[in-house]
Amino acid sequence: MTLTDYKGHFLTLCLMATGTFAIGTDAFIVAGVLTEISDTFTVGPAQTGQLISVFALAYMLFAPLTAWLFGNLNRKHILQIALILFIAGNLACAFADSFLQISAGRVLAALGAAAYTPQAAAAAVGLVSEKRRGLAISIVYGGMTLAIALGIPFGTFLAKLIGWREIFLLIALLGAVSLLGLSLALRAIAAPGKHTLKERLAPLRQKAVLTTLLITFFAVCSEHIVYSYVSVLLKNTQLGAEAILPIALLVFGVGAVIGNFVSGVLTDTLGSKLVLLFSVTIQTVSLFLLTFYITAPWWVLAIFLVWGITGWMYLVPIQHHLLSLSKRFGALTVSLNSSVLYAGIAAGGMFGGLTLYTLPAYYLPLFSLPLGAIALLLTLLFFQGEKANE
Repeated sequence: MTLTDYKGHFLTLCLMATGTFAIGTDAFIVAGVLTEISDTFTVGPAQTGQLISVFALAYMLFAPLTAWLFGNLNRKHILQIALILFIAGNLACAFADSFLQISAGRVLAALGAAAYTPQAAAAAVGLVSEKRRGLAISIVYGGMTLAIALGIPFGTFLAKLIGWREIFLLIALLGAVSLLGLSLALRAIAAPGKHTLKERLAPLRQKAVLTTLLITFFAVCSEHIVYSYVSVLLKNTQLGAEAILPIALLVFGVGAVIGNFVSGVLTDTLGSKLVLLFSVTIQTVSLFLLTFYITAPWWVLAIFLVWGITGWMYLVPIQHHLLSLSKRFGALTVSLNSSVLYAGIAAGGMFGGLTLYTLPAYYLPLFSLPLGAIALLLTLLFFQGEKANE
């Protein structure tokens, strides 16, 4: 694989990834600064954790809506508008005076994120040859994995030094860098087209699309029951959350980068079904093992590494499969999957919050098991996938 395979579009793909890096950091940074935000607004950790769910629910609703509303705009303008909204939302979070205000800022940021990510993925696919689509998608989503690897651990550490509000300011700055870069580097891309309600729902009439979306939901929900409250869960380790949290998030993030890159290559070479089966299976097992090894720091770090790798392997084959199933409505199908993905994040955050109201945090990994098992069963029974590229 060489950069020439992208016919000069590698820089543009990296600029798109800068946007997803900012979005990925924003979506999950609350997990790392949950205690600080709770103390500022004098609310409990279970309530503060719902800021992740608020972002996720808003994203779920806005992804298909923005795909329809912006259907007649060229994709460059869509990406620009989306990043402006995202920047505004993070500025609102940084200067919020109440929990309600920061929640509103999260909704506005999610609106921008929902408009940006599906269009960036669809635009990336259009820049490269068909046999390189898997890797192009992995580059764009690589921004999110880098956010997991670097943005969230570094943001968690930095928040201890400068405060959580400044973290949201830095996220807004990242969005501005992406906005400027894409404005200069990206050429105008034809409008994706505006679809009627019937057309927007057309992909859901395909059984293969519907079952693939369900796989996304259950796989994501199973891990975000745990991830949304990782700072509370890690208080059970012998070192305590204060010491191990940044390290665990960094290890998870390194695994995410590995998993995202490997999945792009493997999807192009082995096909999407094998990659999806492997990743969902190992993620489910690794989360379950946390129940028994949560007090042992080295076991926790090892499990977080494996979880990071496999938890970020299944998105690429799923997106690749959906684009192949619905070529006519590519961006729309991807936006539906993004909605379902964030629905899974929201549901995981809510289920985890309900668990914390009634049970200790070490029960969280146990409740992820049945959801992961459902995702695995759906993959085995219904997911056909694509063969490897010849």
